[in-house]
Amino acid sequence: MSRYKLLLSANSGLYSARPGMPRVSMLQAVDFLAQMGFEGMDVNFSGTILTGEFVHEPVLDGDDWRERLAEIRERAERKGLRIVHSHAPYHHKYVRESPDYPLCEEMMRRSIEGTALLGGSHIVVHPLVTPNRTATLVEETVRAVEPLARYGEQFGVRLAVENMRSTRPETLAEIADRAGADVCWDVGHAHIFGLNQEVSLKTLGTRVKVLHIHDNYGPRGGSPAPEGPTFCDLHQPPFLGTVDWDSFLRGLDQIGFAGAFNYEVPATQLPLPLREAYARYLVHAAEELLAKLARCG
Repeated sequence: MSRYKLLLSANSGLYSARPGMPRVSMLQAVDFLAQMGFEGMDVNFSGTILTGEFVHEPVLDGDDWRERLAEIRERAERKGLRIVHSHAPYHHKYVRESPDYPLCEEMMRRSIEGTALLGGSHIVVHPLVTPNRTATLVEETVRAVEPLARYGEQFGVRLAVENMRSTRPETLAEIADRAGADVCWDVGHAHIFGLNQEVSLKTLGTRVKVLHIHDNYGPRGGSPAPEGPTFCDLHQPPFLGTVDWDSFLRGLDQIGFAGAFNYEVPATQLPLPLREAYARYLVHAAEELLAKLARCG
């Protein structure tokens, strides 16, 4: 049997945000992903620091948040769905002088502890980047991530630093090593930056513990796409963009990746009745990719 029987996972955002309406509850997201054939879930805590009916994720609100997470874990276990890791709030967007910083700091700490309560091993954080988003800041990111990594140790949770659209694998490796963290490899971000998936993964090696899998149209005109426009970072399902999936799979094979085969593909604009077909496509696309990966091994 191939060593590549990876757990098929998706971010809870696949069944979460809805335009002009409150988010679907995390319990319903668990039910949906299990029904669609996913085996794992990546919990989206990123919306917990945002306000407004459309974007706010209330799962960590109030004094009973630990009890709420215990209920989510119990439901997931009953449905045969493993909660593998999570995505932290966007702590890098707020400086200590910001009026939003206290909320961000509290939600960050809750999300780290919450990851452990849910049974997850890692929580993904973003590095800091320059204002024009064309470079990743090493020193600033290490200073921000290192204390969070130490905080996670008491709960048995590791931080995984994600590559953004300006992050070279060598830079990501340096940040992870210095901060005492692991790596989240975002396939779509790497594609926008024009990076070779296989070479990049080999550079990072066993540091890679989390995947964000999605597609887009990559660099334009042979050069890395600009950081500003959101249309670059489309977070589409595989095969709907131009990611070199064979290169990505070869890279996973080279590093012996053993984590979850995890999608970061939202469905924010899709009406709920259409999300079932969308999710089933993602499962079938993963089956195609994982079959290729098995042949690599």
